This record gives sequence, C-alpha cells and structure tokens, in this order.
Amino acid sequence: MKKKLLHLQLLPILSGVQRFSLHLLDGLNSDEYDVFVAGKPGGELVDEVRKRGWKFLPIYSFRHPISPMDIFAFFEITYLLKKHKFDIVHTNSSKPGLLGRIAAHMLKIPLIVHTIHGTSYQDHQHGLVQKSFMELEKLGNRYSDYTIFVNNSDRLGMLERGLITEDKAITIFNAMPDDGSFDGIGERKLNEDKIVFGSTLRFSMQKNVIALTTAACKACIVNKNLHFIFLGDGEHLSLCRQIVGSYRLSERILMPGWDSQVLPWLKLFDAFILYSRWEAMPFSIIEAMKAGLPVLGSSIPSISELVDDKSGWLVALDDESALVQTLGEICKNPTQILKKGKYARRHINELCNYENMVQSYDEVYQRLNRKEG
Repeated sequence: MKKKLLHLQLLPILSGVQRFSLHLLDGLNSDEYDVFVAGKPGGELVDEVRKRGWKFLPIYSFRHPISPMDIFAFFEITYLLKKHKFDIVHTNSSKPGLLGRIAAHMLKIPLIVHTIHGTSYQDHQHGLVQKSFMELEKLGNRYSDYTIFVNNSDRLGMLERGLITEDKAITIFNAMPDDGSFDGIGERKLNEDKIVFGSTLRFSMQKNVIALTTAACKACIVNKNLHFIFLGDGEHLSLCRQIVGSYRLSERILMPGWDSQVLPWLKLFDAFILYSRWEAMPFSIIEAMKAGLPVLGSSIPSISELVDDKSGWLVALDDESALVQTLGEICKNPTQILKKGKYARRHINELCNYENMVQSYDEVYQRLNRKEG
C-alpha cells in the first residue's frame, strides 16, 4: 500500500521553497507514495501540482504575515489531516511548520518531518521579537520527528541555542534535477569590453537590493565595461529603478521585472551576484553555478557553504566600498571569471547532487516503517 504523503506549503508561488517540494516529489518513487500538496490556493504552484497528477488541498485562511487568521488556518489544517489520515506530514517554512506540526502531533500522524528554509529569527530583529521566534522554533521542533536543515550553519546555530536535540537535526542540501537544461552552456566566451553581472532575485529587504543597486551604480561609474541585469520583482523594485535612473545608468543596469524562464537570462550573464542579508540554500546560486557562472556573494554563513575563492568572491555585509572595489577588480582582471565559473559548475554538481538529496529524504520517510514496526 502506498504511503500517503503531504507536503504543506504556505504560498502558491514558485519561489525556492515551493520549487524544493516539486523537485523532491518529482524524484520519489510514484509506486510508493501517494502525493498531496496543501497551501493557499490560486497560484503557479497549484498548476504544477495538478500537472503532475498530484492532489492539491487548499487552505483558504493562510496569510504570509502573522495574522489573527492563523487560528482559522490551524483549524483548516487539522481538518485536512484528520480527513485524509496521512502517514507522513512534511511541513515547509516557519508558519506552516509550526501550525502543521502541532496539528499533526495532536492527531498522532505517524511521521512528522519539517524542512527549515531559513530560520524565522534573524540578527536584525528586536531582541524580544527574536527571542519569541526562537521559542516558537523550539516548540515546533518538539512536535516533529525530524527537522531537516538545507545548510549546516542553521543546524549548528539551533543546536548551540538549545532549540533542537541532535537526534532530530539533519542537514540535506537542496538540489535540482539534471534534465539536460544546463548542458552546453557552461562553455562560455568573454567579451572584456562588456562584463555582465546578473541576478535572479526578489527586490526585498532580505536580498539587500537597495545596497546592491547603489553599489552597482557606483561601480558602473568607475568601470565603463561593467553592466548589470537584475531579474525579479518585489516591493523595492520601483525604488531601485529610481536609484538607477538618478545615476542615469538605465541602459547599463537593467531591471526588466520577473521572468519564470530563467535559463535564457543566465546565458547572458558572465557572473552572478547575490548580496543577501540572510539565506538558507538559494536555488538562484545553485542554478547560476550549474550554468558555469562564478558567484559574487555576501559572506553570510549559508552562502559561504556554497561559494569560496575558487568559485567566486565573498564580500562582507554592509561594506559598500568593498563591494564596489571587488567589482572593479574583477573588471580589471576578467580572465578569472571563466576560470572560477568552470570550477563553480563542477563544485555545485558534487555538493548539491539531486540523487543524493532525494535518497536522503526517502531514507527519512522510510523511518515510518521502523516506527510502525
């Protein structure tokens, strides 16, 4: 008999968290798992789930920010879990993780798994807010059998803070299926008269886009061969376009909005840039490195687990002058771009191996048999 497996998501978009579920579920043995996905209805995720023949369960009360509606979302989740009698409930992200794990524990779901795609507590938060989020993470971990971290730094941080016990904490790196999309694009030619740094990102505080845009403008003024393409949308897109316009650099720093077809854009980039304030395991960097692009990233722990001086460059957060200087040094010595890009592709294919990711999660799911035995 197939195991009834639910992946609980929050939003029906196709950001890294939702793509993680699609990638993982695609790789599982369809003869062994009966797949369900639940979350807020009405977006691209729903289409992708149904296209694959899986079942989508809507949770109408889900909201992204903390809301009084969360209590109704909890009751909806509880109702769905009770109705479908799942063998495995796998929650993703902070809010579904807390509400889903509590509901699954109350209903004695046989196996409860949670993947942390970045912790809810961050350094920029007020002390009381940060402490509250830590306690909520601790509470959620108490009610799951296993908590999966997509990087080592978040796992070690939670262990050090006493928010989880070691027997429940597992690291499994994100990965993407090798469908041949990246074949042949790792071999690149470089036009030293036009060095293009690109990014696929959300224009948000997390991605640090205002600081990134300002630094890009200042670097362009000094380096006439430097160009940027920032692909994405978000709450700070309009402001960032205004910043670029104020420097009269709209022809060299392009912000075309979002395009779900990322691969054609990656072919236009010479290098990738992501100067985030925090990350978990960004698929944007994995994609870029698989495409043979070196990465210029902020030296936060999670990005440092993917990028080193052989595959790119790391710059400290809130050091605009260092970021501008690094961009300038790369433009003056562009031959390093191709060398680092070739290494980046080999490195990411070994580090973020799709078969290893699927096998590791499948091994966690198989622990259901031990519990039942």
